Order: sequence, then structure tokens, then C-alpha cells
Amino acid sequence: MGVLKRKEERTQTITVRVPESIKAELDRLREESNSAGFDLNATLSEAVVRITRQVREELRQLGSKANVTSRANGLAVADGKAV
Repeated sequence: MGVLKRKEERTQTITVRVPESIKAELDRLREESNSAGFDLNATLSEAVVRITRQVREELRQLGSKANVTSRANGLAVADGKAV
């Protein structure tokens, strides 16, 4: 077992709009998580990574079923319409 560890990928901030009630709930959860010694940001970041991979896989599966191409902006297009 090696002792060397890989550098973690640098992180960046994104903005996601959510309903006001969810924002309030996240604020409460952040306070509770911090008080309990947990990092809500790390948890949410990992959830975003998982959902991003799931969306990419679903788009790949759509690509094999339809004429789907990916644009430079990451959006998938099937038969000229955004998917």
C-alpha cells in the first residue's frame, strides 16, 4: 500500500437556481451539519458529481437510440431539437 496520494482536482463555484423553500432548507441543513461536525458542501458536491455522471450516461443511451449529437456547450440535440 503506497503512501502517496493524488492531488485532488481543483474546485470551482457554480450557481444553481432552486425554489426558495429548498434554499431555506439547505441553509438550515448547513447550520445543523456544521454543528454536528459535517461538511454539507462536500456532500452536495459529491451529489452533483453523481448526478452529472448519471445525466451523461442517460444522454449516451439516448444517443444510441436516436440521432443525438452533443454540442460544444454540452447540450445534446436529437433531430435538431434540444434533448
